[in-house]
Amino acid sequence: MPSRIDLRPDLTRHLHQRFQAFREGFRHNLALVGPPGSGKTYKLQQLLQEQPAGCLVIYCPLYRESCRSFLQRFAATILQAGSTQPLPKTTAAVQPLEELIARRLYGEAFNRTLDAIPLLIEECQRPCILILDEFLFLEELGLGHAFHELGKRVMTWPTTLFVLASSSPFRARAILRERLQLLFGQFELIALEPPDPQHAAAWVQQELGILKGAKAVSPFLIRWLGAHPWYLSVFLKRLKELLVLRQSREVTAAFFVQTAWDVLGSPEGLLHQWCASRTEPLAYTRPGTRAIEVLIEIASGARTMTEIGKRIGRSGLPGTLQLLLEQDLVQRKGMCWVIPDPVLRCWLAAVLPAQRSGSLAGEGALRARFEEYLSSTWSQWIQTTQLSFPEQVTRLLTSFRDDTVSLDSKTGRLQRFSTVAVQRPAEAKGSAVYLIAEGEGRRWCCTVQEGLVDEPMIARFEAFCRTQSPRPSRKIVISRRGVDGNARLLAKAKNMWVWAADDLEVLLDLYR
Repeated sequence: MPSRIDLRPDLTRHLHQRFQAFREGFRHNLALVGPPGSGKTYKLQQLLQEQPAGCLVIYCPLYRESCRSFLQRFAATILQAGSTQPLPKTTAAVQPLEELIARRLYGEAFNRTLDAIPLLIEECQRPCILILDEFLFLEELGLGHAFHELGKRVMTWPTTLFVLASSSPFRARAILRERLQLLFGQFELIALEPPDPQHAAAWVQQELGILKGAKAVSPFLIRWLGAHPWYLSVFLKRLKELLVLRQSREVTAAFFVQTAWDVLGSPEGLLHQWCASRTEPLAYTRPGTRAIEVLIEIASGARTMTEIGKRIGRSGLPGTLQLLLEQDLVQRKGMCWVIPDPVLRCWLAAVLPAQRSGSLAGEGALRARFEEYLSSTWSQWIQTTQLSFPEQVTRLLTSFRDDTVSLDSKTGRLQRFSTVAVQRPAEAKGSAVYLIAEGEGRRWCCTVQEGLVDEPMIARFEAFCRTQSPRPSRKIVISRRGVDGNARLLAKAKNMWVWAADDLEVLLDLYR
């Protein structure tokens, strides 16, 4: 049986490098953040199976549970990490735990449990990797000053590597910035974006095996679900179940649509219920159902606060958007608001409005609307794939409407363009193409490259921009495969705006 494809080989390699550096005496604490289902826990457990040599590993996932349950599990995990030898000091340190819990002194019990870790390190004569998965639940458990106490130990325990993970990126960044980024305790923040589409395509192909038609639907599936590992797993599992039930070996359009309805459109679908669980708590917040209305309008194409206000009114809109931002349901890109989760965006646009309308037409009408949305998405994707990469970028440029966006740590206005000219310079290697966009007396110059952009390409593009009259107000580097480190530094020095694959995805979603 072939080995399972690693969807994030670069991340795996980076974590191995950090663990190796820690074993050699160089500590750099890590914080993994990403939306639910992005693969944080899977990646951490994968590393645990390999068990870094020469290190103790304490892996403690957190849940919505009682303080008693968490503290007992945490203490047991610490003892299990060194269970291959006697641990008299560590055992003695956690013995008062039950008494403290019985007296409801949970904060003191947490501190005592933490302080058992240095004793474990001393008795085992090995450094320790402490992994707290979903560490923000420490706050919800009601532990007094949990992050303050954790921060003190981050700063003063040089033989412990702290690895934190969270599915609430906005809140996690705030806690790391305000409570844990202390002297000698800096955290490297690793944001788990969707995997590279090529790795995701190979993984999907491996999952579907030799089924007929698999290669045809895989690219659209990845574009639609955004290459999120959990979403893909749920979809593929249901698809294979349907194929077995119908005794078929061919992935047809009918099977695809039925699977999409079963997992997302139908109220019994796993992804449907997942989306509902993310939005239903909003009804109990101060903005109430208005927060859900704002989400629906963003999913339906309202990009700016002005556009949203025109549809549902501006009353309380800034506060509602801030709430959605803190709940990691939306992201702000300059003046534009986007829903980064493709499945949630689809559900909000195609499923929830019909459910909320109180239509008496029943499931048939709901399904018809869902299939119409899916068909429209498929048609748009087909039209896009029939264009070359430079043609796709050209069409994107002509869609701009003077919106202000934030990409590549820069904020700029995407002005309207009247014309976009294409040049294929002889000295440019490979598939590199230059685009010259004109509008409102301003000119943009873009280099569009399918492959990885290197330093010579940046130098050639800079030379091309110098020949333009008038000089371009913006110089844009656009690549599907990214820009190497040195080329990115050179591009920054030349005041170029770099749009990588994830930036293009944001723009394509904004102007779809």
